Amino acid sequence: MSNIQILISCHKKSDHPDSQILRPIQVGAAAAARRFEGMLHDDEGENISAKNPMYCELTAQYWAWKNLDADYYGFCHYRRYFNFSSIRYPEDEWGNVLESYIDQQAARLYGFDDATIQKLVQQYDIVTTTRKDLRKIGGRYRSVFDQYRKAPKLHSKDLQCVLDIIDEKYPEYSSAAKLHCEGHRTSFCNMYILKKELFQDYCAWLFDILGEFEKRTDMSKYSQEALRTPGHLGERLFGIYYLYLTQHRKDLKVGELQCVLFDNTDPQEMLAPAFAQREVPVVFAANNNFVPMAATCIQSLMENSSQQHNYDLVLLESDITTENKQLLLGMLGDRENFSLRFFNAERMLRGYELKANAHISVETYFRFLIQDMLPKCDKVLYLDCDMVVKADVAELYGTDVSDVLLAAARDPDFLGQINGANPSTMEYCIKTLKMKDPYQYFQAGVLLFNTAAMRKTHTLNEWLTFATHEYKYNDQDVLNLYCEGRVKFLDMTWNMLTDCDHYRVNHVIVYAPEEVFHAYKRARSDPKMIHYAGFMKPWHRPDEDFAQEFWYYARKTPFYELLLFRMGEGSAWHVAYGLDQNRTILGRFRNLFGLPRRIADQLFPKGSVGRQRLKKVYRFFVKSGQES
Repeated sequence: MSNIQILISCHKKSDHPDSQILRPIQVGAAAAARRFEGMLHDDEGENISAKNPMYCELTAQYWAWKNLDADYYGFCHYRRYFNFSSIRYPEDEWGNVLESYIDQQAARLYGFDDATIQKLVQQYDIVTTTRKDLRKIGGRYRSVFDQYRKAPKLHSKDLQCVLDIIDEKYPEYSSAAKLHCEGHRTSFCNMYILKKELFQDYCAWLFDILGEFEKRTDMSKYSQEALRTPGHLGERLFGIYYLYLTQHRKDLKVGELQCVLFDNTDPQEMLAPAFAQREVPVVFAANNNFVPMAATCIQSLMENSSQQHNYDLVLLESDITTENKQLLLGMLGDRENFSLRFFNAERMLRGYELKANAHISVETYFRFLIQDMLPKCDKVLYLDCDMVVKADVAELYGTDVSDVLLAAARDPDFLGQINGANPSTMEYCIKTLKMKDPYQYFQAGVLLFNTAAMRKTHTLNEWLTFATHEYKYNDQDVLNLYCEGRVKFLDMTWNMLTDCDHYRVNHVIVYAPEEVFHAYKRARSDPKMIHYAGFMKPWHRPDEDFAQEFWYYARKTPFYELLLFRMGEGSAWHVAYGLDQNRTILGRFRNLFGLPRRIADQLFPKGSVGRQRLKKVYRFFVKSGQES
């Protein structure tokens, strides 16, 4: 078995595959503010680490040349790896396979295991990234020289200087150098794998030429990018060396592999508590479109908090922009007892086929991640973002859940359905959910998790696997099914559902068991949390049930004007759920038949037969729109 060492050049702490062959090395370590544990360092032994601003990843190659003994030497970047698998994947216009994260799924897709790498590399003397035709990739260049000449901030005279050095010191390479630079095929990124004797020969040649280039070139006035010229020249020099070898060593076995470019390689660390004592951890989930509503919920929570507690707020997300994160953080002001952190949940859900629809986004499944994301918290409060908080959540957090998996409020809408408003829902509970007692069904917008018990009951993988099944109410059904019998029921004041579209109470909830209906009415009289669950929200229509409570807090957020703009142009519903307004049946219906509310009130007064008929037609298109 060959000793294969492929170094991954890293200038920051990055994810990397679990491998004895793929080994991260910190480049520029000599001038780094901190040394990264678990990596090699390019400033140990004989090195040129201090030249990293000029030589880039070549400092790792120099270090390997002088300090590492192997049968094969290879080089990747913290974001760029070879595709070692036998599968060829689609590429972008620059010839890269685009991938999101370096994780177990990526390792399976691209063969980042030692056995696969060993088997493949041992077949060759030289491995490069797939050589590209510059005339066909982004930029449509005529030649290597043309590409270098058109590169922003670089100087074409520098490449000519290197060619002159080759003519003078290594004339046997002159023909290959000219042919390569005038040609239109090359490989990129200083990525290659070479057998030992070839690597030793290449490095002696490469670093001698670059050393001479430094002597002849004044880079004192170069821009930051131009200062990286030796690294850029290294790419072209490898192309020259490769072409020379393939011309003069017909016995060499050459392989080409795709380059996989990863979008996010920052390590994902689980979160420790933000405060040492009196902490109330509260988790939300939202995408970038839903930020204004999340901001309103957070604003209401802050205004109804107390100085006696520390509030550790965590927003689970996958696409919130840096600008919106800064606006959200700015809302905390000088509140020292508040912390707001963001956790990218997307990567933990990779590989699971989770169902979403027009009304429910994939962010609803983020709550399953809480037990792993906050490993040192044994109790965590989760809140949907489509609500406002009217009481101190520390009071709710104080609920004892030591003998259950979670605490939640019963769902009066669901119980109304199974009790007569929609008999098929009871059939669904019995045949599909197989609940022992459907009347114990809870609403999952407010959940106080006993995360310690949740971890012992099911792993995160098990929860997410459960969620891949087809359920009517997605993750809420999963939680009801697998937590049944281990739930403490909260007073509905902690999760008071609004009268969505002024229809829910008198047409659905009224069917619920008397005890539940009266508990709901009491909650409406003095709610501690108002939950705008359902397809119609205050930011869609300002006369929705309890809408004034939402707008009271929304006005105090930096997103108030955006909410007004969305509602004014009639796109709030579609923007919030990431939909194209003109491509859904509901959107087309609204565009064709939608009338300003004040006009509709005149043509179809409340209580009129026409009004009721219009509502039925509207709800039909709402349902159709959600299914389209």
